[in-house]
Amino acid sequence: MTMQTDVLQGRLNESGWIVSSACRIKAVALRNAASGTGRVFMFDAASAPVAATYARSTTTVTVTATAHGLKTGDYVGIGYVPDGSNRSATCGQFPITKTGADTFTITDPNTGTVSSSTVCYYVPAPGRWLYVRGVSDGDTYINYELLPGEGIRAKQQVYAQINNLASVSVYYG
Repeated sequence: MTMQTDVLQGRLNESGWIVSSACRIKAVALRNAASGTGRVFMFDAASAPVAATYARSTTTVTVTATAHGLKTGDYVGIGYVPDGSNRSATCGQFPITKTGADTFTITDPNTGTVSSSTVCYYVPAPGRWLYVRGVSDGDTYINYELLPGEGIRAKQQVYAQINNLASVSVYYG
């Protein structure tokens, strides 16, 4: 096996497109802001993720997004911010059930309770959720994660949704 040598880097200090083409993400480095918990969600999509709110009761996640335009059976790639008790739904790619013009549900593979009006971000298919990484309050060091195998494949372009981080870097090829 030959090591890939044409690796590039993208860096952001706020949410946005971090890679503007198809690629394989090889590694991610992030640095927390001065205080609070930081988190990055990455999506493979042609458009920026939609900010919405959610709640979970047992395995049912209810997402509220004004005029979402989705229908039952559509898939979304979704990333969830933890609530005030540090609980969240399971990030990933899931089919939805439309329950209203402004709401849909997802069946979470895990169970639990997440308080209502907690923030989430989603992209409709063919967009996909790719990655989430958090950093604890007070951790202001650079946290680096080398991704196994050939990395994470993005078929479109990579959007990084940044919450309370000083910076995020992606190494890709």
